Amino acid sequence: MKERFTILKTNAEVRSRITELAAEISRDYQHIQEDNPLLLLCTLRGAVFFSADLVRELTIPCEIDFLKVHSYQGTRPAGSPIFDLGEHIDVRGRHVLIVEDIIDTGHTMNTVMQNFADKGAADIRICTMLDKPSRRDEQLKERIVPNYIGFPIDDLFVVGWGLDYNEKYRLFPDIMVYHPDAGCGKE
Repeated sequence: MKERFTILKTNAEVRSRITELAAEISRDYQHIQEDNPLLLLCTLRGAVFFSADLVRELTIPCEIDFLKVHSYQGTRPAGSPIFDLGEHIDVRGRHVLIVEDIIDTGHTMNTVMQNFADKGAADIRICTMLDKPSRRDEQLKERIVPNYIGFPIDDLFVVGWGLDYNEKYRLFPDIMVYHPDAGCGKE
């Protein structure tokens, strides 16, 4: 019988990659000054763990704020992304780094980027822990290209490190592939 969870990335692998990403970001934004720090926009809830560890590794002036945009129901996208929090963050003239847990079809990220571009951000970049380029909507393949990627992954449903299945399994210390039909009973 197939196990319900299989390890995709260990806690140690994720932590090591976060250190590397922070060094890349710090290098790319070394021109940032205290009077206009890099604005990290953490997407809730999934990217909280990733964002917290990433920001502690950065060596540049930065601030953090939070977005809550949802588009998933269970293991499948549920439709157009909806802002629950963060739509009104002032980004005029700011360098913005959106910190995401996973980018799939790109619809959520497209909505977020368009919202903040329309509000006058100096530039907007994306840092994602996981990227599923094979799932990207054909119309968004050229527009939604993360600048910083923890790990590209295949079309798998994953949990742990903040990623969840209906609010479950978010606290797993590793990134796990979730096999909902395996194990004893269905969710």
